[in-house]
Amino acid sequence: MSTSVDWDRLDVAAFRVSMKRSVSRIAWYATIVGPPVAFLGFKVGFVPLGAIGCVLACAGVWNLTRPSVTGLAVDGAARVLIGVITGLSWLWLEDKGSSSTGKWIVGGVFAVVWGIRRLSLYRTARRTVNDPDAIARLETLVRDVSRRNSRDDASIAEFRTGRFHLQRNRLALYDVGVIALLEHQVVRLERRTDIWIESSGSASLGSSLKVRIQMGDLQLQGVMTAEHFERFERWKLGTAPARPIAA
Repeated sequence: MSTSVDWDRLDVAAFRVSMKRSVSRIAWYATIVGPPVAFLGFKVGFVPLGAIGCVLACAGVWNLTRPSVTGLAVDGAARVLIGVITGLSWLWLEDKGSSSTGKWIVGGVFAVVWGIRRLSLYRTARRTVNDPDAIARLETLVRDVSRRNSRDDASIAEFRTGRFHLQRNRLALYDVGVIALLEHQVVRLERRTDIWIESSGSASLGSSLKVRIQMGDLQLQGVMTAEHFERFERWKLGTAPARPIAA
């Protein structure tokens, strides 16, 4: 199989891989938080809190042991159920004042809306091409990219985004293009001709550069060290060796 065709298959697989990464991250949180929440809820006699903890734990364990885009449906259904339980929690309160009742109902509505959004993502993911070989290959590449030492590996360029620049994003520079690991567990592939990074001066402390990253239709603002900016520029111009994408 040619490198070009292989890259195209990986690009198509990126959405499913992103969704699986999102499911796994939430599953870890639910698995860790769920049991103590359930224990505390039942210990103090507040049944809704205990039930919420059980739902979190069950959904988290399920998605950790069966990682797939189907986990979006499990996650969404769990959030909707948590929202219903939260919205009815006021029935177990001794003080059923309108203010207290309203807070529980509003909290429940937010959880239901979040759950519906996850279910919507599942419907979208289910319609995408399911290429097990390409998904497995891309997941292997993502694990490899995540483990590399950005200080020593010239094929890695990093930039930070967010209000306080706390979110680290990583670009793996290959011969065909870039595999980007972005915030919210997003995996994105861009060919060399479809990604640009422009510098707009030094950041406030002067140790990093303010940059604008353009990946196809996606634009990000962040900061990047001068060393990593130069790495990207050399790769973009083709003056630095790049890793082959082929296995």
